Amino acid sequence: MGRRRLAEQRLTSMATVRTAFLDANVVRGQLTTDIMLTLAAERLYRPKWSPEVQAEAIRNKPPGASEQAVTGRFAQMDKVFPAAMTTGYDELTPQMRADEKDKHVLAAAVHSKADVLVTENTKDFDPPRSGSHAMKVERTSEFLNQVLDDNPDKVVRSLQKMVARNRRTPQTMPELIDKMATQQDLEGFAHKLNGIVPPEQRGTHPNLQTTQAAKAALDGVASPTKAAEKPGSAPQARKAGASGPEKSADKEL
Repeated sequence: MGRRRLAEQRLTSMATVRTAFLDANVVRGQLTTDIMLTLAAERLYRPKWSPEVQAEAIRNKPPGASEQAVTGRFAQMDKVFPAAMTTGYDELTPQMRADEKDKHVLAAAVHSKADVLVTENTKDFDPPRSGSHAMKVERTSEFLNQVLDDNPDKVVRSLQKMVARNRRTPQTMPELIDKMATQQDLEGFAHKLNGIVPPEQRGTHPNLQTTQAAKAALDGVASPTKAAEKPGSAPQARKAGASGPEKSADKEL
């Protein structure tokens, strides 16, 4: 009876795990990719991507990163997550409600039966809210904050293991949170994570304090993302390769 109950619990847990299609600007830089794949490896969500997304990320690789290193990283990703690669969506592409250059991204997300498309280019997508082509579109921090809300203890443990195995900075939770606070795509997640970890594991970067002050000034309960991005002042989403989300250059991937 105990084994049957455990099996049922596992099936229920798997049913609630979202499938997320990751755009090129999400898997372009080292830190964001490490975080996303660490959480995927812990089965906190199921990742999806496509050959065209990988090609775009390689074309717009971070400054200082070699094409060989980025290509090697994607080969390793495909090996670890063999079910993530999405193909066979070409017929859908012309039907997609998105910027012309991003139609293939939305088509791959729909074809992969993803629950959400994670991208920093939310303004380039306008999928329907219902029907066969419906797709939720979220920025990186918005998606990560939801994963954190759903399973805070497991997310924190996963990130602690990630930094513990790093051979260079960030090698501690405070270093990780401080580094995330300097990246546009991860700043909202950094703030929320900073409010969950124990005091000795919190970051101290000035951006975290600024975000906290802005949050308190608004209404005291606003989400980290909304607090950091006030209406009318939020930065425009950027394509991978335009001085993108990662402000610091990645020398190796």
